Amino acid sequence: MSDLAGTDIIYPERGRVHELSGMSADMVALLAAGEGQKLLCGPPGWIASIHPEGLSLYADPAQFLQISCPLKADALWSTETALRSGSVDSVIAWFDSTPDLTSFRRLQLAAREGHSLGLLIVARPAVSSAAETRWHCLPARPENNDSTLIHLSLHKNKKGTIGSWNLHVKRAKSHLDLDAAPAGEPRRPDRHTGR
Repeated sequence: MSDLAGTDIIYPERGRVHELSGMSADMVALLAAGEGQKLLCGPPGWIASIHPEGLSLYADPAQFLQISCPLKADALWSTETALRSGSVDSVIAWFDSTPDLTSFRRLQLAAREGHSLGLLIVARPAVSSAAETRWHCLPARPENNDSTLIHLSLHKNKKGTIGSWNLHVKRAKSHLDLDAAPAGEPRRPDRHTGR
């Protein structure tokens, strides 16, 4: 398998929590998580929609643990606990809106302590966030049936550089080929003030 580290894209740093939004956020989170054990955490409907055959296109399904959390408080607690423990390499969590700043800072401290990668998929991003980076991920027009083109916009980066890329994901026999090309100014998602 492959991950985003082999491309020219700024790679999400381990020991930190990053926020992703947009229609392709799930796919980008799977690619960014890379190899190793991954925890998928979210509401029952999202967890039930994840199919092992679909996951197998991006990683070995045996690398995934799933936790169904009907309440946002349960998802925050599960995400924080997993990040802090260091027992998984990555935590991918789904939220309907950006966690409040206090909750997000707790997640950042937990990720630093456990040296795990936190990837929060947010349906409705808030105006402000304690994320290390914020990404907006949208599908672009695929070139053929064997490939997927994703437009990635990095519109917040605490380390400085922001940008926008077109990520070409192509399935090979035993791995994914990723190729990234700069795509101009970053796009920002619509931000919601309500939580």
